[in-house]
Amino acid sequence: SNPMERAVQLELKRRTVKVRVFPGEDALKRLVSAILVEIDEKWASDTKAYIKWECQDA
Repeated sequence: SNPMERAVQLELKRRTVKVRVFPGEDALKRLVSAILVEIDEKWASDTKAYIKWECQDA
C-alpha cells in the first residue's frame, strides 16, 4: 500500500479504537464516512507544491 493509504488506515484505526463498541454496522459506516470526508476536505484545502497550475506553451 502507498503512504497515503497507510495514513488513512492509521487515522481510521486511531479514531475507531477509541469508540470500541459500535451499536451497529451503520454507526461504524457513518463514523468512517465522516472521517474520510474530513480527510478529503483537509487534503483539498491544502497547498500542493507538487501541482503546477500554470499552463506552459510547448
